[in-house]
Amino acid sequence: MIPKGMKVGDTFEDGGVMHKVLAVVGENYESIVIDKPKEFSIVEEPKEEVQEETNEEVDYLSMPYAQLKKLCADKGLDAKGTKADLIARLEK
Repeated sequence: MIPKGMKVGDTFEDGGVMHKVLAVVGENYESIVIDKPKEFSIVEEPKEEVQEETNEEVDYLSMPYAQLKKLCADKGLDAKGTKADLIARLEK
């Protein structure tokens, strides 16, 4: 609820949200929200790990199909076909 007697530039809290009065017309106020309660946090999704090229042997069989497709595409290989097709292209 907006407190009575507010003037332009005054601030007030309504339900945990801070407002600033922009205009007063009779008993009506126009205000903007200037601060919201911090009820949430931003959670970053884990980035998909891409196997970097090394001299070590890579276990393509344990990789998910989507990761194999991306790996093929990143290397400029045809990314269509079965998991076995993708593995064969990557092992060449």
